[in-house]
Amino acid sequence: MNIAVKTENLSKLYGQTMAVDRLSLEVKNGEFFGFLGPNGAGKTTTIRLLTGIIRPDEGTAIIQENLPAGSIEAKLIAGVMPESRGLYEWMTAREYLSLFAHLYSVHNAIKATDEKLSIVGLSHEKNKRIGAFSRGMKQRLCLARALINKPKILFLDEPTLGLDPKGQEDIQILLKALNADGVTIFYSSHLLNEVAMLCSRIAVIHHGKLVAQGTISQLQEQTGLTNSGLKDIFLKLTGD
Repeated sequence: MNIAVKTENLSKLYGQTMAVDRLSLEVKNGEFFGFLGPNGAGKTTTIRLLTGIIRPDEGTAIIQENLPAGSIEAKLIAGVMPESRGLYEWMTAREYLSLFAHLYSVHNAIKATDEKLSIVGLSHEKNKRIGAFSRGMKQRLCLARALINKPKILFLDEPTLGLDPKGQEDIQILLKALNADGVTIFYSSHLLNEVAMLCSRIAVIHHGKLVAQGTISQLQEQTGLTNSGLKDIFLKLTGD
């Protein structure tokens, strides 16, 4: 199988606002795929459509070649780190992650829980209540939750938000390692330097519509900004 994500004319309407407007894109297995757009462009809505949190009004989306987005089969092989965390702050980190390990029927749930907490640098905080966590620690825990089922594809919405530079670097190193092991990463972020460093291919949406996609060099050619960085490309593609 070569296709990790494919959408055709994917659309979502909220009232009179077309949040996602006939979006057609394709992500290959093993890609580190950047998904960019200004605030309100439709990035989070797209991720919610791809992960089954909401349903489209029109169009289709499939995961891993032939699994309908949002199906049980698709959810079992996907990890999701949404923009809104949805943490149970009265639980400890270990209790919280163990809950999700059991929901996914992960073999040896306690071992898997401790392993993922170690991976994201929270081993020493595993018995602390989540309500006492800093914003950055909560981000790390959300990433651990996204990894608990050993996903084939990760959907990440602002995964380094709230982290200090060292925390950002730690997560970047972890994501690079996961991608090197074959995990497809669908990555939405406002940190353009981070996207340029991590992502092999990038899509840009504006007002719910796809306006460009490709490698940075391809985006440079499409915009005529052959010597410019991703920030200038982004501004030209999304400037009203």
